[in-house]
Amino acid sequence: MKFSIARQDLDKAIQRVLTVVSPKTTLPVLANFLVEADGKKNAISITATDLDMTVTTRAEAQVEEGGAATLPAKRFAEIVRELREADVKLAAEAEEISIRSRKSKFRIVGIPTEEFPTLPKSDPASAFSVDAEGLVRMIDKVAFCTSKDETRPSLNGAFWEFTADSMGMTATDGHRLASFRTKGKFKSLAGKNMIVPPKALSHAVRIIGAEADGAVKVSVHENHVAFFIGSTTINSRLLEGPFPNYQQVIPKDNDKEFLVDRAELASAVRRVAVLSDALTHQVRMTLSKKKVELVVSTPDVGEAREEIPGKFSAASMEVGYNANYLLDVLKHIDGEKAKFLLGTAVGAAVVSAVDGDENEDYVCLLMPLRLTS
Repeated sequence: MKFSIARQDLDKAIQRVLTVVSPKTTLPVLANFLVEADGKKNAISITATDLDMTVTTRAEAQVEEGGAATLPAKRFAEIVRELREADVKLAAEAEEISIRSRKSKFRIVGIPTEEFPTLPKSDPASAFSVDAEGLVRMIDKVAFCTSKDETRPSLNGAFWEFTADSMGMTATDGHRLASFRTKGKFKSLAGKNMIVPPKALSHAVRIIGAEADGAVKVSVHENHVAFFIGSTTINSRLLEGPFPNYQQVIPKDNDKEFLVDRAELASAVRRVAVLSDALTHQVRMTLSKKKVELVVSTPDVGEAREEIPGKFSAASMEVGYNANYLLDVLKHIDGEKAKFLLGTAVGAAVVSAVDGDENEDYVCLLMPLRLTS
């Protein structure tokens, strides 16, 4: 294998796949890139995998001799990053790879390409298109709620579902839930539901920001999903279900409405939470007709109180929430005003924007903390 490529182009390609490389792995070849050169297309591809997710990106190059080699990912990335702006010439003989640029010369040792895992097969021809900006928005609205509890693997990802006239994504960790749905024509995808790991979603968002122009192609297979974004392909293993029936969890009879300025509430919560318990982060909220009082009282730490304007449809009510979870929800709600629909002090609150997009349906569910006197 022998090719030449501009340092800037090579560095960009490396950065698209580098984050997939696991810093700790029991399989040495997973710490390597698979670099392949195609003489017919005058292009190279760089692939990284952690077995759960595989990312391949392509870049134009002057290929003298086709072939493939594996290179230590971190060291290769550091070498290319530190080179001056010039063409980089790479040649491989078996497991020995030489890298040259101007007067810089490096020789690194790889691992036989036969040891690199078999790449998942995905066909772009069978993929469907999704608006890139809409996909990023949907992922951003729900990904923060994915669970990190390994004992409940189906909650470790986002549930992506389709009906004939909508596309939706939902995530929950048991303490909070976010569900986003957008209208569209998805008749051919109706019933194609899957649970996608957050690592794949966040990587897709990063690549979309760098490469996508208008649309992203997505291909769904029995146990994996593929995103085709510009010159980069992301293949990710899907998580095994079933995902909980989240529609049954969202209360339908919460009849107490609380309206508040979203930014003002978030600012007040951040201030009083400075003195909150390090484990529960509890903030007590006393809702009344025209205001809400926020109180944090932590033994051996101190007490904080603050009042801000708000409108509550009932006489008064005390509820407690984890400050961090509440702030996460407020951060992702659009608009100036946030609406809380409540039932009882021990029941989940449904949080949404007062003025949302008519083509979107976005709600968050926030479980309360049991208040102690």
